Amino acid sequence: MRKPIPLDLANYKAGLLASLFSVIMENSATECSPELNDLIAIAADLNQEIYHSLKAELNHA
Repeated sequence: MRKPIPLDLANYKAGLLASLFSVIMENSATECSPELNDLIAIAADLNQEIYHSLKAELNHA
C-alpha cells in the first residue's frame, strides 16, 4: 500500500483527473456503450465530489 499523499497534492491530482474525465466523456459518447458511459460518469462524479471536498478543506486550513 502506498503512503498517503499531502492534501494539496491530492487536490492537484483530483483536478487533473477532472480534466481527464472531461476528455474521456467527450470521446466515449460516440465510442462506448451506454453502460460504459454510465460507469465513466459515476467515476467522474465521484472524482468531482472528492475534488470539491479537498478544495473546501484546503481553503479552511
